[in-house]
Amino acid sequence: MTAQLWRCGTFDFDLTGDPVIMGILNVTPDSFSDGGEHNTLSAAVSWARKMRGDGAGIIDVGGESTRPGASEVPLEEERARVMPVVKALAGEGFCVSVDTSRPEIMLEAAEAGAAILNDVRAFEMPGALDAAASTRLGLVIMHLGPFDAEADAVEHAFDYLNRREEALIAAGVDPERIAWDPGFGFGKTLEQNFEVLAASRRFLSSGRPLMAALSRKGSLGRITGRKNPHERAAASVAGALMAAERGAHILRVHDVRETADALAVLKAFRHADIRIDARGRC
Repeated sequence: MTAQLWRCGTFDFDLTGDPVIMGILNVTPDSFSDGGEHNTLSAAVSWARKMRGDGAGIIDVGGESTRPGASEVPLEEERARVMPVVKALAGEGFCVSVDTSRPEIMLEAAEAGAAILNDVRAFEMPGALDAAASTRLGLVIMHLGPFDAEADAVEHAFDYLNRREEALIAAGVDPERIAWDPGFGFGKTLEQNFEVLAASRRFLSSGRPLMAALSRKGSLGRITGRKNPHERAAASVAGALMAAERGAHILRVHDVRETADALAVLKAFRHADIRIDARGRC
């Protein structure tokens, strides 16, 4: 049985309808795609407003790049980048997700009104699990890797996420707060990245909300020949659409308007299928 609900603080997401779009807001100078574009508070808030108007139900704020080779950001720097944006957006009623692995940022974000903690390290850093468990926020656990290039990426990721979920539940987390991200683009070969996307139904069998986060990533550049991340919008939308078709509940994207338009087309096709099936039974 697939997930029906995702509890995220004061926000409850009904997962029985259209996928939820999570708009990416990187307040960093070095993120692989949009580093330096939204570094000021006014620019970040303005972009968040645009993404919400274009169809984003969640804004994911990140203050540290997770691209390969990125430099570690000191705690104070991440705090200075992230917290003013979280406070401003929460004050305007946004559903704010914070992309962080640091327990200090998690606790401060919860206090400031964030609704979701999105951790690429699945709350493995010291103190992160307890920090996450002490909140009522939605939690995204991701499979990071790396691991053997010859391994079964799907089962490896499934087993890892299942273990991290068990750890959170043991710490007192309501299972309805937990969402899974198989980690497209993290610690996997090109082929493995697309295997975890193609195997969405395997991850859905967990009964948890499934997030697809492949927007503008390097694997899309490799298969299309687009070296510039800004030229990967079409590939990103195609990937998001395939993920939605296979049951993904949350789509983490840079190109919100384009993704929303694609989902509208998919919805129209699905409604047409229903009408055709209904006539066939008459």
